[in-house]
Amino acid sequence: MGWLHDIILRKFNSIAGTRYEEIIKAYENFFLTEEEMVIPEIESLLLAFDRFSCELPENVYEVLLSFRDARVTAVYVIDEAVFRIIRETLGEAEAEEFKKKELAFAEKFLETVEEKLRTLNINWERRIIFGDKSEYVMDALENHDLLILSRHYGFETTKTHSISPVVFRIVQNVKKPVIVY
Repeated sequence: MGWLHDIILRKFNSIAGTRYEEIIKAYENFFLTEEEMVIPEIESLLLAFDRFSCELPENVYEVLLSFRDARVTAVYVIDEAVFRIIRETLGEAEAEEFKKKELAFAEKFLETVEEKLRTLNINWERRIIFGDKSEYVMDALENHDLLILSRHYGFETTKTHSISPVVFRIVQNVKKPVIVY
């Protein structure tokens, strides 16, 4: 925190003791630390999708082109809790019908993404999993350097919230770079 410390010290040199520490704490979110200013090396990307995700815009594909040598993993996450609730309330037949429809939707969605990635000559792998949407992404990100996800991931956005609560939680809790489209 070298240069930030120097700036604050110069600005608030007449203030001593704990007040100085409070100022550093208050302003640390507005400045990048020296560690944060280093551009991370991106060797693997995680693309997370679900039923609420939007189609990838062209500018996201342009970002992917800048990481041609990176390993790209596209994951479509089906909410396991919804499947469980349907099974417990409506029965096994309805749960299996839900599962079948979600898997078909996931396949169709990933095929659309795959076509575009194939035209850009980007190698990638895909997965469809059942699980908790935020927990899975945060756990899977440990093996990736960059996360790309829709602002609608996990939940519909509303007039009052332009980003879903699931995305907000993920962004707040991960230490790796995230692109939200």
